Amino acid sequence: MDDLKTINITIAGRTFPVKLTATEEPVAVTLETELNERISEFQKLYPMRDKLDYVIMTMLSYTFDLKKSSTIDQKVLDENIDKIKNLLEETE
Repeated sequence: MDDLKTINITIAGRTFPVKLTATEEPVAVTLETELNERISEFQKLYPMRDKLDYVIMTMLSYTFDLKKSSTIDQKVLDENIDKIKNLLEETE
């Protein structure tokens, strides 16, 4: 079992202790930076909103991007599977 290390992640000014493996830590730090940058962008676009609004907008945009990218990956995967099937049929 991998050894877990506790690091503090700060999102929108709030700090959360997170237990991670050594390989997960750089991913978490990058994610922390990306989320805080998106929150800052929303703060500039929509001044005078509640901080929770910015966090929710960030979560929605991040989730949308993630969903969109996984859909694209599925399309590529399906296309590659079709190509492999066609190649196998040709060799029969």
